[in-house]
Amino acid sequence: MKRDQDHHHEGHGEQKHDREPRSHPGGHGHKHEHGHAHEHGHKTHFHDPEHAAEFDKRSAMAGIRGALTEKLIEMMDLKGPERVLDLATGTGRVARPTAAHLTSGRIVGVDQALAMLDVGREHEDRIPRYSQAAAEAGSLPFKGNVFDCAFVSFSLHHFASPPAVVGEVLRVLKNGGNFFILDPIINEAKDAVDVALEAKVNQVFRRTHGPDFRFHTANSIQRMLTKAGFQIARAQVVKHSFDQEGMGGVPTGPHWLEAAQELEIESPELAQRMRESYFTWHKHGDAVHIQGSFSYALICAQRPA
Repeated sequence: MKRDQDHHHEGHGEQKHDREPRSHPGGHGHKHEHGHAHEHGHKTHFHDPEHAAEFDKRSAMAGIRGALTEKLIEMMDLKGPERVLDLATGTGRVARPTAAHLTSGRIVGVDQALAMLDVGREHEDRIPRYSQAAAEAGSLPFKGNVFDCAFVSFSLHHFASPPAVVGEVLRVLKNGGNFFILDPIINEAKDAVDVALEAKVNQVFRRTHGPDFRFHTANSIQRMLTKAGFQIARAQVVKHSFDQEGMGGVPTGPHWLEAAQELEIESPELAQRMRESYFTWHKHGDAVHIQGSFSYALICAQRPA
């Protein structure tokens, strides 16, 4: 799965699995027709070995992503012996700093993009206490009640059926286990203009990430979790402000800028709402100056004891 990136037979919410985790094999003697873009059949660049290797080179601990990853790990408050599930693990960028907080525990990273798993598995600096499973987040290959906690970082917006994924996490967590979600979010829609703006933004992102891409709001994530049976233990929204030249360091910034530029031509009303709600941009020569802020939800949901 992906991180800004970011699966297809969803709908397995509470299905019981009596399988042990499947380890990702070292070699592949057959073609794998796995869709990525998390949980759908749309092949994305995260299935491309070259892209996966390049993705891994970008540090997960740099800039706003690094700061948010630290907040996520701090919220998890690991003691050392936990068994942790990392959904959309990719090359293990977030699993790596998380593993540093484990002693006798383990992290199992699940992803559907085999290219990403290959890069993570073959990394010269192996992640300690970490193993992989090639699988869809909506159909986890684990027995129920086996994980102490689970997390998904920068990938919820890529899942074709987030409720199915949430249902599967609930199933595999132990009673009292926690599910942590870190994801970029959009503002709650106040009117029809906001609804139209959200549709445009998602439309632009889907060109790269596939038809299932969809930004959530902090409230919609919490509603989905509680509907599945979780209890919200903690929830916060972290706002990242920027005032800079170019979109460097702003997660998925180029896609946001693409949407903003198109709206200037297509709809002055939506362009104005984009400026009011998210960011402004000014082109001068070949450079673009941006100023504004994006928000990120950090949520801890607990399976009732």
